[in-house]
Amino acid sequence: MREFAFTIRYASESDPLMDVFIDQPQTIATSLACSVTTESMWRLDRFSGPPTALDRIERVLTDTERCTECIGEQNCYGNYKREIVTATERSRTIYSYRPEIEGCHSIPYLATEQLGDGLLFETTRREHRYRWQVLLPEEAAVGELYDTLQTDLCDGIELDLQHLNTPTHWGEDAVTIADLPAEQRAALEAAVEYGYYDHSRKATAAEIAEELDLPQSTFQYRLQRGEAWLASRFAADSL
Repeated sequence: MREFAFTIRYASESDPLMDVFIDQPQTIATSLACSVTTESMWRLDRFSGPPTALDRIERVLTDTERCTECIGEQNCYGNYKREIVTATERSRTIYSYRPEIEGCHSIPYLATEQLGDGLLFETTRREHRYRWQVLLPEEAAVGELYDTLQTDLCDGIELDLQHLNTPTHWGEDAVTIADLPAEQRAALEAAVEYGYYDHSRKATAAEIAEELDLPQSTFQYRLQRGEAWLASRFAADSL
C-alpha cells in the first residue's frame, strides 16, 4: 500500500464550510472515510471548536445543494444521509453516508473512479488548509488523478501535492486529536513554536504568555492540562 497526500488551500469566501475554519482558527476537524464503490461512500467527521463555529458547520452540512468535497467548477448534488453520533458544547461527531455518487466531481468520487474501489481517506481541516491522505494499492497510478483535481479549480482554491510514499500512522489520530480542547491545544503548539521544550529552553512560560497576551497563570494552566491529556492518551495507548 501507498499513501498519497495533498493539501487544498482556500482563500476567504471560496468555500462556505472552510470559511468557518478561516474565521475561527481554533476550530479543527478530522475525518475517516471510505469509498466502498463509485456508487457509495461513508464518512465519520469529528469537529471541535466554539459553539458558534459548530452551529455554522451544521448549517452548511444541511445544504445538499453544495458538495463540501468538490474543488472544481463542477458541483454535484446528492442524497446525503447524516446523523450526529455524539455532541457536546464544543464538539460534534457526525456520520454520513452517500449512495448514488455516480457522476459527482467530489475528491472521493474522482479518486475511486480513477484508482478503484475501497480507497481509505483521512482528512484534517484547519484554518485555510484541508489536508487529504489517501491509502491506495501499490500499483495505483495517481498522476492522472492529480491532473484531474488540478483541472478547473474554483477561484481562491489551490492544490499542493505533498508526497506519494509509504503509509504513516494510519488511524492513530483520526478521531482523537479533536478531543483536546482548543485552548490547551493552542498552548501546547505555542510552547513548541517558541522552544519551551527545547533542551536549552528558548522561552519561559512567562515569555510565551506575554506573546499570546495571556496571564501567565492562564497559559500555565492550559499548558499543564494539555500535557496531562497527552500523558493520559500515551498511557492508555501503551496498555
